[in-house]
Amino acid sequence: MSRLVSNFRARLRAVFSAGAMWATWLAGVAGVLAPALLAGNAWPPLHARCMAVTALSLSVALALAWRTLDPAALQMPLLALGCWLLSTVALSWVGGSALSLWHGVLAALGVAALALAPVEGDTPAPAQRPDRSWRWFAGLALLVALPLLIMPRGMAAHGPWRLSAPLVAQYASMFFAWGVAAWLVSRERRRYVRMPVVWGVLVWAAGVLLTSLWHLAAFRLQSPPAWLWFAAFAATAAMAVHQVWPTAWWHPRKLLGP
Repeated sequence: MSRLVSNFRARLRAVFSAGAMWATWLAGVAGVLAPALLAGNAWPPLHARCMAVTALSLSVALALAWRTLDPAALQMPLLALGCWLLSTVALSWVGGSALSLWHGVLAALGVAALALAPVEGDTPAPAQRPDRSWRWFAGLALLVALPLLIMPRGMAAHGPWRLSAPLVAQYASMFFAWGVAAWLVSRERRRYVRMPVVWGVLVWAAGVLLTSLWHLAAFRLQSPPAWLWFAAFAATAAMAVHQVWPTAWWHPRKLLGP
């Protein structure tokens, strides 16, 4: 009986992951090309495209993990997806927004992603030494998510561009999801399990950076938070590139020699 349940859960995980991959891909592409499709005129184009890039990055992570044919690789992308969806719904509820049927669908998908993430019988493969760069990134991402969560009005007043407090709070979900995934990456030894998340972070950071440059006129360039925004995402993209291509010519070991 337990084997039957385990097999059914494994098949359900594969189907759910494939569906989530295509759904986030379609939402991301539509949001980037036509941002008004995500929330009509309620979201500024810059904000809508940042949310769409987050969906695209999760789609890339899920696609690469799904291609490995090993359910262990799906754990971190599914956890990131679940954290993103559930924290988005929770923030909407805490912010006083009226919860709709759409919020219920997102919450159900988030719960399903978290429930399907664990893999039965998967042997943990902790890294001998936790990756400090990803641990730092995780800590900073979660640290950024905290003030966005507890004082969105103050963050909106001093943000890199003009946004309402409810929209500012949505960035807490984005940083929280990738912060949790990065913390797990820092403790994982298997490269094929790590790489889907690393590629996802690369797409996220590079996508948000390019989107921000596209909408440069919307930024308060006279304020330090705007420059900190660009510097943070540029550094995150560079760190992810360093992890994706560790033997490329720009790697310090290649430049500095043995």
